[in-house]
Amino acid sequence: MKTITITSVPGYDEWRIAARECLAQAIPPENIIWQTSESIQDDLFGGGEPAVVTSRPNTKHTIPKSVLMILKYALCHQDASRFALCYRVLWRVIFENKNLIQLKTDEDIMQLTTLAKAVKRDAYKISAFLRFREVTLDGQEHFIAWYEPEHFSLEIKLDFFQTRFKNMRWSILTPYRAAHWDTEKLVLEDNPDPRVFPNEDRIEKYWLTYYANIFNPARIKKNAMLSSMPKKYWKNMPETALIDDMIRNSDARARKMIIEGNKR
Repeated sequence: MKTITITSVPGYDEWRIAARECLAQAIPPENIIWQTSESIQDDLFGGGEPAVVTSRPNTKHTIPKSVLMILKYALCHQDASRFALCYRVLWRVIFENKNLIQLKTDEDIMQLTTLAKAVKRDAYKISAFLRFREVTLDGQEHFIAWYEPEHFSLEIKLDFFQTRFKNMRWSILTPYRAAHWDTEKLVLEDNPDPRVFPNEDRIEKYWLTYYANIFNPARIKKNAMLSSMPKKYWKNMPETALIDDMIRNSDARARKMIIEGNKR
């Protein structure tokens, strides 16, 4: 029995190296114990071409790109069993069925898909719910955001932020990692200090005023709002501090709008 301990987060680099070594030695999944201390990507997950791994001397296996992509997302999940699951799927794709990923009723594939979908949703919410605040560093504008994802999904969205805010200096802090962008290069930092995130910035009050003014009390759909923006994300979104009062006063505001409309 071989024991492998993944110490990094999310751990896909370590997993990739270990998985290759295990495949090279033809070690089946049931003979490996995957551990995490809490129990970036290169050619296995990169590029446009399918990856090739060696499981026995002079034997090469092509891994479909669709498999690589779903493994990439699943390995960013919080579930400690993800390493064993991903290796088991990889082994089965190579030695049992290269089209395994298409078997939607397979237990391993259902579990893998569940993990991958959760990470994709989590990554989307970073771009939807993250809020920057402005500070001055070395005499220049710098924007800092603190965000608490459910999974290890920060790296998945970094291309989005580099493209969307390529000319802006920014830092995105999460409990496990921070990303710092200076308009030219990206630097990752483990276990950042959340205290560097400012309590407010100079333009936030204008944003709150705008948000309050565009609120339409006649179109309030609280359940729909909570479905798309659950309360667990509110603490890091400045505009959410206004929501309870706006909802509480919505009936009165709606009546006022009707009265004013009838006077015209």
